Amino acid sequence: MALDRYRVLFIDPGSEKHWVEEYSYDSITGPIELGVKLHLERFSSWKKPVYSPDNALVIGSGLLAGTKLYGVHRFTVVFRSPLTRGLHVASMGGASYQFRVGVNAVVITGKSDTPAIIRIYDEGEGEPSVEFTRISEVDLINIWRGYEGEKGVYALQKYLSSRFREFYEDYGARTLLVGPASKYTSLGALVSITLHRGEIDWGSEDFAARGGPGSVLYRAHGVVAILYGGEYDRSADKPKELLDTRSINELFSKLTGKPYVTQVLEHGAKYRYDPKVGSGGTLGGNYPALKIYTPMFNWNMIYLPADLREKLHGLIMKHMWEVFNKEAIETKSWKTCGEPCPLACKKVRLNRFKSDYEPYNGLGPIIGVFDLHEIQRVVELVDAYGFDAIEMGNLIGFVFDALSKGLLRPEDVGVSSTPYFDPYEYKLDYSKHNADLAVQLVENMAWGRNPILKLIGDRGVRAAAKILDILYEDRARATGYHFVDLLVYAVFGEEGHITPNYYWTPGMIAPLPVLGRYWTLYKGVFTDPEDFAAKAYSRAVKELAIDNACICRFHRGWAEPVLDDLFKLYGVEGYSSRMKEVYKKIVEYQDLAGAGPVYWDSKKLKDIMASAASEYRNEEWLSKFALNKEKACREWWDRFYKKLEELVSS
Repeated sequence: MALDRYRVLFIDPGSEKHWVEEYSYDSITGPIELGVKLHLERFSSWKKPVYSPDNALVIGSGLLAGTKLYGVHRFTVVFRSPLTRGLHVASMGGASYQFRVGVNAVVITGKSDTPAIIRIYDEGEGEPSVEFTRISEVDLINIWRGYEGEKGVYALQKYLSSRFREFYEDYGARTLLVGPASKYTSLGALVSITLHRGEIDWGSEDFAARGGPGSVLYRAHGVVAILYGGEYDRSADKPKELLDTRSINELFSKLTGKPYVTQVLEHGAKYRYDPKVGSGGTLGGNYPALKIYTPMFNWNMIYLPADLREKLHGLIMKHMWEVFNKEAIETKSWKTCGEPCPLACKKVRLNRFKSDYEPYNGLGPIIGVFDLHEIQRVVELVDAYGFDAIEMGNLIGFVFDALSKGLLRPEDVGVSSTPYFDPYEYKLDYSKHNADLAVQLVENMAWGRNPILKLIGDRGVRAAAKILDILYEDRARATGYHFVDLLVYAVFGEEGHITPNYYWTPGMIAPLPVLGRYWTLYKGVFTDPEDFAAKAYSRAVKELAIDNACICRFHRGWAEPVLDDLFKLYGVEGYSSRMKEVYKKIVEYQDLAGAGPVYWDSKKLKDIMASAASEYRNEEWLSKFALNKEKACREWWDRFYKKLEELVSS
């Protein structure tokens, strides 16, 4: 294989055709560049329904895959999101480590009328073979409901491991698959589970979830699983400087003055183990750092006094963080995402339960659950059904908030009672009750059992809330609340949205073309909009560059300063500058799709801004919000967006 070609396998599961196309590095160096080009130029997906077969799902590895660098075997996924209605990017760790099939990426286009299982393999020649197997929808649903003691994606993996045992053994294969969330909602994740001797390696599974890529794979293309593996030697097309640790250390010493492995451990201390904090991983590191700024109770912590937030954070530290430390950190039950990596960021409790900040906060404090083991029940069910855990945390928090305020009644959403959702009266004992209700909601949504939850799951919380405000206009009048005003989300076009990662910052809802990821300034600060826009844009382009290279962002500390130098080894000049052009094209796509950022349409979004100005002590903007909140929000939004347009166009 030539060193200067990005090779792409196109698969049409409807016609069962496949073919390989090659792109010069002058045009394509990674899956985001590829996805933007295909969606803009070939498929014109912006003018078609989101579940059109032309909503190509691009699943790609980067040029660094196959080298001895750490954290470079991610899959990055590009697609038109059924939630944002624009082009979106998701990623998962380790899943391309077994992608030895002679290509850099796979593009799924076209649709199978019957759920399809795709097998991709290579015999060592650098030319992939593709085989198709059909499964009836009835059989698929029965597997999802239960197989060999598991349900959802874990049941499907067990079924695939049994049915295609020889394939997994012969090719050291791995799987991308979906759960019932991808059939019944727009919140479906792509899931990949590490296998060890054919068995699930619990805790090392990973999810490309944000924006609904699993739903696109199933509902737009009729594909339920992709199995892949092979014998192609990827080192044959890699620079010699990146093929052994000694050469890599020498290269980094020359470029940065420090050996490579030293930098990996220094920059990744938070994710492995930070002695300053006495913990590791995102859950272990974030709670001591976020303190009273931790999002809780459907983001209603923005209305709470500091002393109450301190009390609630104390519950987190005692009943979540300390338990996590005892069960995961002290036992050193740490794993990787499936590729060799010294950070071992997957902190696994009780031999099964991977515990990360985002899902545990979203399905914990955001929904009024502060007991780690109760949160675990909800997280495991959400993961098993193949949902985006971040979106689900915000969604359940919204439903709980609506139930507690009288906008919804338990029978409306098929749950047994209302949650305990008053932070002033909250007790730890309420965790089990709220977790029980969350489990009921997840079950109802996963199988499309309830009309309101089906509406929310299919259309997304923003569009659904506007419909609910019409359906229950009498309740809105009686309670003084509107459904839409309970929500926090980034706003796109007429109906598009994505709910934020769990950080109290304007960066999570600022008018940027891609959010729901860290393509923004996500620190807890409040600055003038021009300054914030400049920093958010800079961060977004750097994150895009990392995602296009398919590098784990936990390795961004050592990777970002040398990205241009690494790509020069492939003959690519000015990699970082190219990423600015890619970002510009994404903005172009969002505009064509009618999915560009629009002004905030929820009261809580404006309250987030005002509270952030207060919490982070920006006196000038605090005065503006006190004088006229609506006018201040509009000014900040307009000035931010104008500055962003200047930066993108320049």
